[in-house]
Amino acid sequence: MWGVTQVAAWTRPANGRRTVREKGRNTVTDAPAQSRNGMAKHLYVYSAEAQTRHLTDVFRAMFHGFVNARYIAYRLFVKDLRSEYAHSAFGMVWDFLDPLVLALVFYALMNIRVINPGEMGMPYAVYVVFGAMLYQTFMESVTMPLEIVRKSRNLLTHLKVSPEVLMTSVFFRIVFNSLFRIMVMLLVSLFLLPTFHVVGFLKFTVLFPAIIAAGLPVGILLAPFNTIYSDVGRVTRIILNPIRYATPVMYTLPHEGIWVPILTYNPVAAILTSLRSLATLNTWEDPRGFAVWLLIHLGLFCAGWFIFHISIPVLAEKV
Repeated sequence: MWGVTQVAAWTRPANGRRTVREKGRNTVTDAPAQSRNGMAKHLYVYSAEAQTRHLTDVFRAMFHGFVNARYIAYRLFVKDLRSEYAHSAFGMVWDFLDPLVLALVFYALMNIRVINPGEMGMPYAVYVVFGAMLYQTFMESVTMPLEIVRKSRNLLTHLKVSPEVLMTSVFFRIVFNSLFRIMVMLLVSLFLLPTFHVVGFLKFTVLFPAIIAAGLPVGILLAPFNTIYSDVGRVTRIILNPIRYATPVMYTLPHEGIWVPILTYNPVAAILTSLRSLATLNTWEDPRGFAVWLLIHLGLFCAGWFIFHISIPVLAEKV
């Protein structure tokens, strides 16, 4: 992938001469300063040399980009949030009502015995609400990063922000949306569970980012490809729907026959079931699977972050 190199920066000193800094070396020249307002200017050059030949510099830029991205990412998150709710009379109320209505629907279906799944260790409405909320968070973590480059093209080309700003702003938005789901799950647990486990729900809240970590690496990894071909995002959304039915979201899956490899290699099943059992029963359903898949997702995140970092600056110019 082509690299973007900052080759020089110049400022106007008091004596009107220009000081050029290049690769740690200062040179004074009598040429007029290029910046009329006295502010520093930076020159960026696209070279044919691959950035991957200088991995140390890439990793250093990734780290610094992540550390310095918080404020700009927060402002970008607030800007997107305000623009989304600008023409809405109820604003954030909808974010709370959406999961709440889903919970009420399944509660009503259970009461009139339209759905009777048998013994599950918890009320069926609780089982479905937790499964649906967690899987919705997983889907959002996958799909939300896919369009972030197209939405932020002007920001990338004009302000030259680091790709880590986009990643962090997406994470902020997913966490914000998840807060409403956690509140609904808390209300459902308080009113429908025979025994509410405070410690278990606290563990669930602390480990909730694990479900985000299951989807965000996939979205970040696919985002550069979706920038070139929008078909990638469409195929991803199509694949996520059948995965929902191969995951114990609305019903339990038998641990026998063909379901054994499906549950074993399902990237979200172990994390979802473990979080749900922690919140409702204060027990780990699959701690080993939870730990293994979390490590796999973290490794995938590192790979996706690397590809995102080196590709987005170039792709932003071509969108």
